[in-house]
Amino acid sequence: MNERLHAITTKLSEHLHSVIEEFQITEDELKVALQFLTKVGKSGEYPLLSDVLHVSIAVDRVTHAAEHDGKSTESNVEGPLYREEAPILSHPVHLCAVDETEDEILYVSGQVFSTDGEPLANTMIDVWQANGKGDYENEDPTQPEFNLRGRFLTDEKGRYEFRTVVPGPYEIGKGGPVGELLKAIDRHAWRPAHIHFKISHPGFKPVTTMLFIEGDPWVNSDSIGAVKESLLLKLEECNDLGEKIRRGIDRKFYTSKFDFILSRA
Repeated sequence: MNERLHAITTKLSEHLHSVIEEFQITEDELKVALQFLTKVGKSGEYPLLSDVLHVSIAVDRVTHAAEHDGKSTESNVEGPLYREEAPILSHPVHLCAVDETEDEILYVSGQVFSTDGEPLANTMIDVWQANGKGDYENEDPTQPEFNLRGRFLTDEKGRYEFRTVVPGPYEIGKGGPVGELLKAIDRHAWRPAHIHFKISHPGFKPVTTMLFIEGDPWVNSDSIGAVKESLLLKLEECNDLGEKIRRGIDRKFYTSKFDFILSRA
């Protein structure tokens, strides 16, 4: 017998029975619930349901609790839109496959360190994000393949920098049963603007996380509950003419800095 599975199933049943008794769930309500779960399965929305019920982020927290020692960068959920084998980009790193003139330019930079302060050269940084409208390239046929996705290495001092655009917030899919649930319980479907990262270096624990744009209107009410204070990214507007000339930009842009900290494996 799988004792762990038995214990989990027993505990889950106890909690379900408690809810049934507290809210006096009827047979008709049970039928509606089962029909809803069937629709979720047929539409492939179980991962989305896990997200909006904040189960995904709770499991991420439990899974990586032992790895996070209070010094290393906090983890976060990978999300459903990650693509493996994103292009390897050379320096200077530019995530946009084409110039996105409608979106605001953003430079993100920083360093990768060990928890004891050692700069980690040749750390692999895997980045993916939405554009200014909140659209990922694998959901938007107007964007080029692997747009706003890429992998690159830090330099000999663990430094990195890449040019991208300020991502926009977006609503998770509302056309299926999970969207119907959110509407029925009067919850919004918005996710605050964010950038996803996978950070890996030999001999260290890899980190999957996301950085959220400070000041975003939805940063305090993320529909999947994934925002962590330590993962807020502050944007600074730059209008300096000399800096524009150095970077070859003829309009305002934004910069932001964030250092990643890895624990030894």
